[in-house]
Amino acid sequence: MGADGTLHTLYQTYDFPEEVRVEFIDGEIVMQADPLALHDYVGRYFVRAVPDPFMAWNERGIDVSPEDKPKADALIIRPEDWSDEMRDFPASIVLAVVEVVSSGRAAIRRDYQDKHFKYEQAGIPVYVIVDPNVGKWQLFSIGAEGRYTLADSGVFGDAIAFPDPLGFTIATDSFRRYPDSSPT
Repeated sequence: MGADGTLHTLYQTYDFPEEVRVEFIDGEIVMQADPLALHDYVGRYFVRAVPDPFMAWNERGIDVSPEDKPKADALIIRPEDWSDEMRDFPASIVLAVVEVVSSGRAAIRRDYQDKHFKYEQAGIPVYVIVDPNVGKWQLFSIGAEGRYTLADSGVFGDAIAFPDPLGFTIATDSFRRYPDSSPT
């Protein structure tokens, strides 16, 4: 436990090994092995490809609730909305989230269901799932009822067109599927 007896404090203050990915989800510290470079490539690609006047960050936590601080593979904000002292970005400044699906059953459920629901409840306007298991992507946007609806989908090679106010396109020609036997 952290100094004040909470797991959240431990999550914020503990120096976890670099070989593990750590997230705070449902009030629990979730750790998994560092993913393949192929998994991380997509988040890094978004950091380089997102155009001005926006910026993308990878591996940053999103403060969606006191019990949930998922680490996005990429998130998109306006540059003026972040500050030096931020550890986790408030969901209110996040315009879009990109999650790259790993191959384990728990990780697949987390990206397709758990995080989908959490980001929707937090009101993040756009959620993109990139799935190297099947070579496809899906873009969800918040509809009139405050729920995500599938706005677009495609296979690797089809560009992802982000809706307004983002209004830009990201190429996916360089995205690749996982090797069949690789743990992610």
